[in-house]
Amino acid sequence: MEILTRYVRAAMAHGLIDEWHVWDFTRSEADHQWVTRGFGPVRFMGDAVGYQDCGSTSRRAPLRLKAQITNDLHLAILPKDDPGTMYEVVIGGWNNQQSVIRKVARETLNDPDRSDAPTVWAKLTTSVLSPGRVNEVILSIDASGTPELMVNCIVLGRWPEISLPGGADVMVRGGWGAALELCHVNQPVRRYIGNPGEQMPYFQAYQYYAKRLPDFADALFLKCDDDIVYVDLDGLAGFIDHRRKNPHYFVTSANVVNNGVCAYFQQVSGALPTSLGHFERPPGGFGGTLWTDPDKANKLHDFFLASPKKELPLPSKVVDWQERQSINFIAWLGRDLQHMALARGDDEKMLTVDLPAFLERPTAIYSDFTVSHLSFGPQEQGVDVNRLIAAYEKLMREKLAL
Repeated sequence: MEILTRYVRAAMAHGLIDEWHVWDFTRSEADHQWVTRGFGPVRFMGDAVGYQDCGSTSRRAPLRLKAQITNDLHLAILPKDDPGTMYEVVIGGWNNQQSVIRKVARETLNDPDRSDAPTVWAKLTTSVLSPGRVNEVILSIDASGTPELMVNCIVLGRWPEISLPGGADVMVRGGWGAALELCHVNQPVRRYIGNPGEQMPYFQAYQYYAKRLPDFADALFLKCDDDIVYVDLDGLAGFIDHRRKNPHYFVTSANVVNNGVCAYFQQVSGALPTSLGHFERPPGGFGGTLWTDPDKANKLHDFFLASPKKELPLPSKVVDWQERQSINFIAWLGRDLQHMALARGDDEKMLTVDLPAFLERPTAIYSDFTVSHLSFGPQEQGVDVNRLIAAYEKLMREKLAL
């Protein structure tokens, strides 16, 4: 993904991409921490996501949040001069009826149950959070170090018994069925965190955008896998232009190296010699020998890396397609989000088979924009990952003049 990051940031620098939304569906804590370090502030988190950094508060500068949430907005206040202590503020807990502050050990930051934790303060705060607006939250500290919290212009509380003379770092999360969106986060690169432990979790991203159709109806979406290791930046503008000018397609795919359907057409056109093996048309567009054969994948990558032009043209500039295809790098129009509130399940099948059939709209593969996809799950045991990544990194540095 470090290679992909270089290409995307270059595309943003050239004005080809306006925003990069990095969805965190990581399966390990180490991967989650890597994404957290590298990809800007968090904009959205599912209701089961743990605390995330959101800034700091001091006597000089209050913390200001704009939070879209229905209940259970949690703030973790971490005093800078007391590294072992945390104050947890629950705003609108108990079905948006009550707010509390608990004093707990900082090491318990992400413990799921605090029912036995001592309560410093509690108050009935009926409907303190509004589902019909972005909730404005201000956490300030006065000259004496006393914190004060305002929510939607109402002073929720002021606590002289809590002293924060050195200021505090602040973390935030939702919970108890309430996802959290931080609407003040508008940086071009930002994170969106899905609930951990979900099987086939990607429906969370599609539903997020589908629920916000008015905000994204005029956008053009590029969706790519995290293991895209080459992007033809010279062809990206043409891909985007074709996508905009051909709204009858539901989704359009880039011309992908290591993609079963693309490889079939690449060989039909003569771009892939038979010495690499036979790249058959995957039955129904799914599976096939390339999908399961790491030796074929290694040879295909090596052939592409050795190709001077870094292109594997298809039989025509645009190939219409009405079967399943891998969605390693696809584009759709924001207006089509009205059809994309996908259920939990196989998003690839829904996007390339079910919805095109229901809407009677084809999909397409665009020949003149090439990307390379490192590996599929069944290939991973035999794909020469380290060697190929090194080769693609060298190619990336050459292409971007790094």
